[in-house]
Amino acid sequence: MTRIKICGNTRKEDVDLAVELGVDLLGFIFGPSKRHVEVGQATALLADVPENIERVGVFVDESPATIREAIDACGLTAVQVYRGISDEDRGLGVTLLPALRIRNGEDLDGLHFETMDHPLLDTWVSETAGGGTGQTWAWTRATQLARRYPIIVSGGLNPANVAIAVERLKPWGVDVCSGVEAQPGQKDHAKLRAFVTAVRRADER
Repeated sequence: MTRIKICGNTRKEDVDLAVELGVDLLGFIFGPSKRHVEVGQATALLADVPENIERVGVFVDESPATIREAIDACGLTAVQVYRGISDEDRGLGVTLLPALRIRNGEDLDGLHFETMDHPLLDTWVSETAGGGTGQTWAWTRATQLARRYPIIVSGGLNPANVAIAVERLKPWGVDVCSGVEAQPGQKDHAKLRAFVTAVRRADER
């Protein structure tokens, strides 16, 4: 079954609905973003989240020490980082989601990851932009990579196109942010429900 990650959470009602829908991972952006949350805010949002749901902290280029503070305060179980993974990061004791921004024409078959990592493939927009841009990339180019690693597909996914990504790649997981929003940081509950339904139906086919 494809894991579903809902990212860019800033409101309790959105987190509650995601939990109700049975998503697998909830993402909270601590790096620069329109959806940025402070550690205290994320802690409150996570207070009633069941332990079986992964709590993902999203960072851009923050230090391992800063990431450690968020892990300890919020009980994060995974970290998504838009920079190279260091030995210090590997010592954090959580699942790592190394995030790559995929450029047009980039050779994906030559990429290599640690077997315990879950690479998240996002869209390249600029050197400083993280996720949540709503822009897509050619997912089919990651077909071979998806056979070798438990990848998470991200970048421009929404209720209308996520089934294509699931059926063609059969990824470990899919990640959505802007594709289920009414505006940055505010989820559209109809879109969120439709996204989860689309993934589950694709899994059944």
